[in-house]
Parts: sequence; C-alpha cells; structure tokens
Amino acid sequence: QKHEQKIRYFGMLGRWDDSQKFLSDHPYLVCEETAKYLILWCFHLEAEQKRALMEQIAHQAVAIQFIIEMARSCNVDPRGCFRLFFQKAKVREEGYLEAFKTELEAFKSRVRICSQSQGFQAMSVQNPSVYTVYVYIEMKLSILHLLQNASDLQGCINRSVCNLNSMLQKDEEPKMMDTI
Repeated sequence: QKHEQKIRYFGMLGRWDDSQKFLSDHPYLVCEETAKYLILWCFHLEAEQKRALMEQIAHQAVAIQFIIEMARSCNVDPRGCFRLFFQKAKVREEGYLEAFKTELEAFKSRVRICSQSQGFQAMSVQNPSVYTVYVYIEMKLSILHLLQNASDLQGCINRSVCNLNSMLQKDEEPKMMDTI
C-alpha cells in the first residue's frame, strides 16, 4: 500500500528505457510484492473488460517476474540485476526475448481464461489474495521452466551475470543497490 502509486505508475510504462530508469530511481520495487500487485491488477482490469490496459500491465508484471527469476537462478539480489534484464530486452537478444514473449502471451491467456470462469468470479469475491498467489506461483513455475529448459538462454544468463560486476562498475550512475 505504501508504494501503490509508484507500482501503478511503473505498470503504465511502455518503453524498456522508461521502465529501467524508473526502477533505477526506485530499486525497492524490484520485488515479489510488486509482481503480485501487478498480477492482481491484471485480473481486475480483465474483469472490467479493459483488455488493452490489462495487456500493458501484464507486460510489466512478467518483466518484474523475469528479473526476480533471473536473480534467483543466479543467486543474486534482483535489485542488482534488473539492468541486465533490460539490456537483454533492448538488444533483442535471441532466445531471451522469445522466452519473455512466450511467457507474456501465456500469462495473458491465463488471465483471460481464468477471469471468464465461474470459479474465478466466486473466488475473487471470497478471497482474491488466494487466487492471486495461485496464479503467481503458476507464472513463476512457467518462467523457471523456460529458463531451465533453454540451455542457450541459461548459459547466456550465467555468462552475463559473471560479467555483471564489470558492467555495473562502468555504469555512469552507480547505485548502492546495484552491487551483488
């Protein structure tokens, strides 16, 4: 609740550069709570039939989740590797962006399908946080599966993380939270 306005602002950003800059200014938002908030917002938007806005927020939710899973697989703090995620996205690194797009489409599809079900409507009224956690866990497993099964992608992530310290040292605006 304390950061709700900032999370909503982040959710509305559409360009990689804008998202990276915003997270550079607010690195504490690179966390699971932000991802959960964005996921829940997607379900509310779909229920309100605001599909285009839901798809934008879904993009940002998947981006945050990718950053968190990248950090987890490399055993680093997510606040220290979000720049690497954006670097890969902006240069359209083969395999990486494809995995991102695959998960984004799968997530949007899950939101659409689940929001249309009778069970979702009943569950979202009774206890929306339980359903959000379920969808969140499903998304995490899906992303983790993509990362683990894409050996070229995993190797690329590992090489990139190994070079992360040198990349961060070259950054013009080093931030205290960027250290691993």
